[in-house]
Amino acid sequence: MVDTYWERLLPELEARGWKIQQLADAMKISYQAVRKVKEGGSFSSQNNIKAAKLFRLNPAWLATGVGPREMDGTDEDDDTLGKVPLISSVQAGNWSEIVDNFQPGDASEWIPCPAKHGPHTFALTVEGESMSNPGVHPSYEPGNIIFVDPGRSAQPGDRVVVRLEAQDQATFKQYLEEDGRKFLRAINPDWRPKFIEINGDATICGVVIGKWVPE
Repeated sequence: MVDTYWERLLPELEARGWKIQQLADAMKISYQAVRKVKEGGSFSSQNNIKAAKLFRLNPAWLATGVGPREMDGTDEDDDTLGKVPLISSVQAGNWSEIVDNFQPGDASEWIPCPAKHGPHTFALTVEGESMSNPGVHPSYEPGNIIFVDPGRSAQPGDRVVVRLEAQDQATFKQYLEEDGRKFLRAINPDWRPKFIEINGDATICGVVIGKWVPE
């Protein structure tokens, strides 16, 4: 039997790979507020509704454990729940500055993300053929949708979205390190330049965690 508020909430966090900070960020509340719930407390009425909408749960069940677990479809007034915004390369390049004030209407559309992801994850349409290489997996074709998580630290070999200092918009490449030097690599063998060395003149906007191919 699920007895505590945290026990009712925990499966939703585990399904997304979230910890306390990710939940706090998604709800726009303090780390301490979530920590108190984990230690046996419960959210205020307002924050309970926030959490219920975030995970599509019945607010009454989340608060008390009584009643149906799932949210009644008639109560859903936000069709962005569980989805990430599809944004432009210019928005992606400035994501860290605009994310806190980002409104639902600022996105081209909202897309379900099947991978575990942080609360600030966004989607981006692949432009150009620099990351297209049918001989390797994965290959990214123009028009594919990539999911980008700014909460993940880039490791060598990761595909990343990066803003170069001299550009307003973000670019999509593979991140590499060698002998203390950092590079961006195009996986298309015919693309030039194939490598771009970066130092303090680049900002990694997020790590690619998956892609979706529209029909």
